Amino acid sequence: MKKSGKFLVVLLAVCMVITMNAIRAYADSGVQDTKWDDYAATEFAGGTGTKDDPYRIENGEQLAKLAKDVSARNTHKGEYFRLEKDVDLSAHRWIPIGDYGGISYTSFEGFLDGNCKTISGMVVDQSKDKQSAGLFGHISNATAGNEVGVKALTIANAALYVDESIMVGPAQDVSAGILVAGAMVNSGYKGTGVFENISVSGTITVKATNGWNKIGGLIGDDNRCIVRNCATDVTITGASNTGGMTGMSCDTTFENCTAKGRISGLWGLGGFVGYASSSTWDDKTTESTFTNCIADVAVEASNWNVGGFVGLAEFGTFKNSASFGTVTSTVTGWESRAGGFIGCSGNTENYVNSSVTFVNCHSASLVTCNEKTTCGGFAGKLVAGTTDGCSFDNQKNTNLNGIGTNETEQQVEACITQKNLSNICEDVYGGHYYAKELTVDQEATCSEEGSESYHCIRCDAKGASVVIPKKEHSYSVKWSTDEASHWHECTECGAKTDEAKHTDTNKDHKCDLCGKKLTEHTGGKATCKDKAKCEFCGESYGELNANNHSDLKHFPAVAATKTAEGNIEYWYCSGCKKYYKDAAATQEIKQADTVTAKLPGGTVKPGGTVKPGADKSPQTGDNSNPLLWIALLFISGGAVTVTTVYGRKKKRSVK
Repeated sequence: MKKSGKFLVVLLAVCMVITMNAIRAYADSGVQDTKWDDYAATEFAGGTGTKDDPYRIENGEQLAKLAKDVSARNTHKGEYFRLEKDVDLSAHRWIPIGDYGGISYTSFEGFLDGNCKTISGMVVDQSKDKQSAGLFGHISNATAGNEVGVKALTIANAALYVDESIMVGPAQDVSAGILVAGAMVNSGYKGTGVFENISVSGTITVKATNGWNKIGGLIGDDNRCIVRNCATDVTITGASNTGGMTGMSCDTTFENCTAKGRISGLWGLGGFVGYASSSTWDDKTTESTFTNCIADVAVEASNWNVGGFVGLAEFGTFKNSASFGTVTSTVTGWESRAGGFIGCSGNTENYVNSSVTFVNCHSASLVTCNEKTTCGGFAGKLVAGTTDGCSFDNQKNTNLNGIGTNETEQQVEACITQKNLSNICEDVYGGHYYAKELTVDQEATCSEEGSESYHCIRCDAKGASVVIPKKEHSYSVKWSTDEASHWHECTECGAKTDEAKHTDTNKDHKCDLCGKKLTEHTGGKATCKDKAKCEFCGESYGELNANNHSDLKHFPAVAATKTAEGNIEYWYCSGCKKYYKDAAATQEIKQADTVTAKLPGGTVKPGGTVKPGADKSPQTGDNSNPLLWIALLFISGGAVTVTTVYGRKKKRSVK
């Protein structure tokens, strides 16, 4: 336990030291206090510097040796270098290889083969080191046959801090690019400066004062170079003359390059190139060309000239290229112009021969401007230039014309999104790229065939269609009915099957198959005793009819006699057990109302007294109650017995 405790204490102390150092290293500006020049190796890993046997670089120290050599004006002219391993530069602040516009103005005049390796973690702080910002500060050559440049390299997660105010060198401006701040081939040697198959990512933060700088994701300032198959993914803030690929471009050829990311700053901002001009004053033959290039960058400018692909072009030829992303102008000042592809084309005030050519270029950008900005779906303004086979997305930009001003008759096609993207596929990508899986264009139904096709993953254009056969009907289990028949109906199209007329063989008023109720009970007559019987099924239904008597019997009047009661004429229904005074059975009476009393004067035995009505029968006319008669007989017998006994007693007393 004691040993483990001591170990934890030591481990904690080490961690605290590391943490404190890290905090100290990044506390101020976010970049390292130490720089790679102080850790440079004395030798490369091997090689003789020839094309067949290049100097080999395996780590940050050996790469720093190259930078230190160039700073000491050993340009390594005509020599070749090759990365053998991935290099991590995060340990110290990077001092660029060469300087462009800084305090030394030195150039690398060799060639670096990245060998498909990656340089990561590079941090350049111009405010500390007063150097150009980039892996390279400056690459150039001065003689024919001397190839310079970089190929097959990835620079990942770089961070450049640029301060315009500290630049005091010959150029009197600031340039920065993650690969190289400035790349220039001398006049007459075009084509000997080559940059190809390079990918860079990272951030460039610019502190601008007068707004004159040249900042690019790959190259800050290029002249007479060739750039092929390069890609950038960068975030750049605060700059002018800034593009996702290059800041300012003259007499350089760009082919098959793509820029991605975000750019915000002052003026001359473009998703691909900020400012395109000529290397020789007012000479169109020394303009840059951009072919099969793409800018997918969100660009926002607070000053004039901003475009999805290029901010300002005084000279230049743009072929088969496209812009995506967004273009936003918050400009309120002088001559603010914004366009989906270009902010402003041409400048005849300063360049008599200013001319810009656009061929098969397309803008898929969304343009947002304030009311003081001249905005166009393709171009904010065309001072000098032509558009041939160009288009913009007016589905995104419904309130914009292709060109923000009417200073040219040249037209730009307004397209819906899908058509514009299809144009980009055909002109920029060289054709559609179809998905491997089919996409359903129209669902098949029971009544109609469907279709499906391979869709382009970029523009959703359809390839050859494939027929989808009709579906089988999906019939409902539940019967559909009308008054005459029943059937099973398809849930998709309404088609019928098993259609037939209703049947009711068991006479239950329901269809034997579908159960639909066919008819109500009908026929028959209800009486006071029985409900009506359906003439179809024989079942009783409804209510009793108190006015329709089932067994109404007539009883004629019977005169009362002295010995028997009589009755009035009446009618009696045995069904409802009611008495009626009339044959229509409308005048109901009670049973007692039918009896008439016996006549007076009926015969009695000697000694008796005849009382009125003494011979009246209780129910004359109704001898149907024997119990009453039996009771009367018992009473009469009792009276006779009493009389007899009384008579015998009287006789005994007389005797």
